[in-house]
Amino acid sequence: MINEAELAQRLGLNADRLKEFLSVSETREFKKNSILFEGNAVCDWLGYIVNGAVRTYCVNDLGEEISFLLQVNGDFFGDYESYITNQKSGFIIKTTLDTEILVFQKKHLDTLIDSDIFWTRFSKTMSDICFLEAKRRIEDLLFYSPEERYQNLLRKSPEIIRKIPQKYISSYLGITAQSLSRIRKRSN
Repeated sequence: MINEAELAQRLGLNADRLKEFLSVSETREFKKNSILFEGNAVCDWLGYIVNGAVRTYCVNDLGEEISFLLQVNGDFFGDYESYITNQKSGFIIKTTLDTEILVFQKKHLDTLIDSDIFWTRFSKTMSDICFLEAKRRIEDLLFYSPEERYQNLLRKSPEIIRKIPQKYISSYLGITAQSLSRIRKRSN
């Protein structure tokens, strides 16, 4: 169930603006391992995780699943590149737990944006959040060792460590499950 006060704070909205936003959004519940988005299509929606966890990944030429993003309560998710470019996505989005999400379609958010400059600023804030998350992800992969990436993840979102299986975390960190196990032992 959505905690409206918490959602309003996370989104930077007052009660009236939150009602407007919720009027163009839909709350959905999914079981563990549900596919939210299959890829090879335009992702014309974004989501907000009310409770649960999702994994965004792709499948490489060898058939291996490579985790791109791991997200939990309070995170926005979706293929933002596809959302803004209207191009097909190569990502798959799947729940890793029973998950409740708030979904908003681009066309509905665009209607709000067209109605009031406030929603244009709101949309920019969402873009900024997505940009900063992507920048942090790139920096982690380029500038930090696997152990530092694990520590950064632990600091940023210890919830991920508790909610998402180790095999997905290791893929996200760009290491083997065995390496992650050794790093976790040294960290304890």
